[in-house]
Amino acid sequence: MESPPAPSGLAYTSDKHPRSTLSEINLLRNSRELCDVVINVGTKKIFAHRVVLSACSPYFRAMFTGELAESRQTEVTILDVEEIAMEALIEFCYTSYIVVEETNVQTLLPAACLLQLQEIQDICCDFLKRQLDPSNCLGIRAFADTHACRDLLRIADKFTQHNFQEVVESEEFLLLPPNQLIDIISSDELNVRSEEQVFNAAMGWIKYNVTERRICLPQILQHVRLPLLTPKFLVNTVSTDPLIKADDVCRDLVDEAKNYLLLPQERPLMQGPRTRPRKPIRRGELLFAGKVKNWLLVRLMPYQPYGKAVGGWCSGDAIASVERFDPLTGDWKLVAPMAKRRCGVGVAVLSDLLYAVGGHDGQSYLNTIER
Repeated sequence: MESPPAPSGLAYTSDKHPRSTLSEINLLRNSRELCDVVINVGTKKIFAHRVVLSACSPYFRAMFTGELAESRQTEVTILDVEEIAMEALIEFCYTSYIVVEETNVQTLLPAACLLQLQEIQDICCDFLKRQLDPSNCLGIRAFADTHACRDLLRIADKFTQHNFQEVVESEEFLLLPPNQLIDIISSDELNVRSEEQVFNAAMGWIKYNVTERRICLPQILQHVRLPLLTPKFLVNTVSTDPLIKADDVCRDLVDEAKNYLLLPQERPLMQGPRTRPRKPIRRGELLFAGKVKNWLLVRLMPYQPYGKAVGGWCSGDAIASVERFDPLTGDWKLVAPMAKRRCGVGVAVLSDLLYAVGGHDGQSYLNTIER
């Protein structure tokens, strides 16, 4: 039997080659060999190779391959960029290595946006997402807006809405420009226990610099949903505030809210943005229930996004069903049942997990727990 012919060649791709080549080019840069451009940033002169910068940055590629004057210059000056940030980004072009931290992220991100280094923009945004806190989320939100980081802006917005009560206690909140304050308090997703919190936050912002800000009050108060306040708070607190009493538009808004509260039969004709309930996520105030006959035994259980009804009786038999209640939509929905039928069951929550404890299966008492 003839042996198969030997292969005519052996294909090979080196995994080491790209990294070792880039490493050697970086050594050339560090020793200023074969460099054909100097980037001037502030007082810093950064020696580099046009081909490497153009391969990594669309900004440099357009500069060096187009008809711009810089394409023929051996030295190029770049304004409005921190020299440490530019040095770090050019270092990344040669080494694929960079460290993003609190001390440099606010200079790296604008520089990366200028050079169109999308990968670095994404890393900076991911870093800032992890840094979000009630004390800094408004600053991060404004920073993301300035540099068109849409994903970071969206996440900072959500964080601000969900942590509104803590955010209003920060100095950043009191220093907001009016348009950003309105963006926040006009959101349907604002996580507040009651509209009183929104009113108090808005008035706190006004009174932080009442001389300059009182002119903004009518515009801002339009985004506080006064018809959702309690009658007592509207009459005793809102309508008696001297700033509100002194402004015609504000008094009209208070009258609108009073009419809404005093004329329930007219409410279908008075619907609008100020009568629309907000949709908060109220962690720690949701219902868990054990069902007995046709009644629900209600208990407060923390940190769960839904209420649940567990076990009980149905047509004289113990049941294994578990139902989930969504307080935002008012809907009940069957979810995965228990392994055993249980009535008179105890329920508890630990580490975001629901436990069904003991109970009776219609024939005998149970000494087991299901999670």
